[in-house]
Amino acid sequence: MAVALNANALITLVELDEILKITIGDADLSNTLINIASDFIERYCNRKFISQVFTDEIHDGDGGHNIFLENPLVTAVDNVKSWDSISNILIQTFTENTHYLIYLDEGYIYLRGRTSKGHRNYRVTYTAGYVTVTAVPYDLKNACAQFAGFINSQTGSAGAKSETIGKYSITYGSSGSISINGIPAPESISGVIIQYRKFNI
Repeated sequence: MAVALNANALITLVELDEILKITIGDADLSNTLINIASDFIERYCNRKFISQVFTDEIHDGDGGHNIFLENPLVTAVDNVKSWDSISNILIQTFTENTHYLIYLDEGYIYLRGRTSKGHRNYRVTYTAGYVTVTAVPYDLKNACAQFAGFINSQTGSAGAKSETIGKYSITYGSSGSISINGIPAPESISGVIIQYRKFNI
């Protein structure tokens, strides 16, 4: 069965060939490499890149005004709700402008009233990410393509310390260094990817 590009693919098959200046010649292999590279970059960066709806993302109330959303590039907020996390029931659905303001570029919601302190007591449904693959910045596309090519060049296995995808062992450290099967990825790849990484506070 033919391998299709996943919905989170950061580049297209045509872009892979154009950036690498070669044609791998096997669409299934190329799509697989793009999927592996895109999945890894997404996990490494702790964020989603291609637009999608995040339903009922859970947040703790800290007594402040702001709810910081987990995924950047917010394009719309569908609803904000306070929740009884013990009884698992809805307490209140807030109304935009009346109860809260949306700061799309900054990626957070400002509640006019303070949040109630608690654990898992706010839920937000919103849309975030690049609207289409064509909107993905070129440096990230280039890193994804180079990463796919680099993965393809590493055909052996050299004992992974981190995650394994098929025959590929991918290891990365806090400094941003990335290795495939024990072989360090070029700085042109890891140096770009780490700039998009979202560090958990």
